[in-house]
Amino acid sequence: MSPAATGRLTRVTLVGPRRRADLVLPSDEPIGMLLPEIVGMLGLGPAGRPRGYQLSMLDGQVLEHTTNLRAAGVTDGALVRVDPLTEAPPAPIVHDVSDEVADDLARRRGRWDGVARRWTATAVVAAAAVLAALLAAPPLGPAALSAAGVVLLLAGTGLAVIGSPQPGVAVLLGGAAIVLASVPWWADGWPQRWALWMLGAGVTVLALGIATGHRRAGALGAGSVLLLLAAWTGLAAAGLAGHRAAAIMAVVSVGALGLVPRFAMMASGLTRLDDWQTDEGAVTRVEAGSAVDAAHRGLALAAVGAAASGAAAGWLLAGAATGWTVALACLVGVALLLRLRAYPLTVEVLSLVTAALAVATGLALQWVQVRPDLWWGGVAVAVAVAAAALLVLGYHPPPHTRARARQLADRIEGLAVVALIPVAVGVFGVYSRLLDTF
Repeated sequence: MSPAATGRLTRVTLVGPRRRADLVLPSDEPIGMLLPEIVGMLGLGPAGRPRGYQLSMLDGQVLEHTTNLRAAGVTDGALVRVDPLTEAPPAPIVHDVSDEVADDLARRRGRWDGVARRWTATAVVAAAAVLAALLAAPPLGPAALSAAGVVLLLAGTGLAVIGSPQPGVAVLLGGAAIVLASVPWWADGWPQRWALWMLGAGVTVLALGIATGHRRAGALGAGSVLLLLAAWTGLAAAGLAGHRAAAIMAVVSVGALGLVPRFAMMASGLTRLDDWQTDEGAVTRVEAGSAVDAAHRGLALAAVGAAASGAAAGWLLAGAATGWTVALACLVGVALLLRLRAYPLTVEVLSLVTAALAVATGLALQWVQVRPDLWWGGVAVAVAVAAAALLVLGYHPPPHTRARARQLADRIEGLAVVALIPVAVGVFGVYSRLLDTF
């Protein structure tokens, strides 16, 4: 029945952010007078603040507070949105294009602002430092160049700690860039160069953590990188063959990806705060927020380091081109790809996807090199990867399908992780020696 028929009441369905309600409202009462009760019924907030909310139709028409339902043309059974003013949909008609352009610029992401200016200036400092290092290396030698870089790194860290964080970080990164640029003069082989670059990256992360005040996150990230680097270096120093060292580090890297979330919570203090709250202690919001931020920063840095180590191990295993190493490389790629479900941040997921793709690329290239007559196999792998990416872009499964996919992924990941150790043992030829013995 329309409001014209009743003359006094209008039945509407009010839709709020969290709930909806069917109400019968006076047709001639100003909307501003009805709004406090509407807000209270929908559980949106204090009923005494009607100006903080607005009513709108599904087509975007905003119902002014001074009008009533009859004058606004609201009929029986209409759907009416109730939104906070900060979340309300914009009006469908633009009355002033200049104001709309100004408002859009104010809220548009990617604007040139203070943050972009600081990072651009920092990047210019680092790039200029690298250029200076390349030009000064021939006459001065790598020793003087590295010493200058270390001095700048320490000076930048100290400058940031005493109260000038932005210039200090720029000087710190400039010094780190000089040290890293001098690595080719210290090492001739690529493995040694990569080891020195990773060492420099770990020290830089630690210095950045000290300079920016994120000491716990920097310690966790740098500690993870340096421990993995120490493991790689120790295995190489022990005279272990490359594919065998990669087999050990593949297991270590995948295992680290399963452990670093727990370590991040412990290093950030989240576990301590949880225990304190369990004992009925008070935890402030500032303490909890700082601990969560530290956990995410440390987890991101550690995840990137572990993913890089896993990618290097998978690449070396694929290059060995034996049955056991290829099988282990496949398991590592699957484990790296499926482990991303435990990581919430974009940088973590991207690092794990990149690591898995690096392993798949190594396997495909090795396939083509070993069996050039079966070149189509490598092409098939690349096409399969592209098809999987297109499936992610174009297919949005319903919730029950996603739940089943998660269960299947859990099983596959568990099998891949469990199979890592026996397959890694096979890389060392243990099974063949056992067969020869018996």
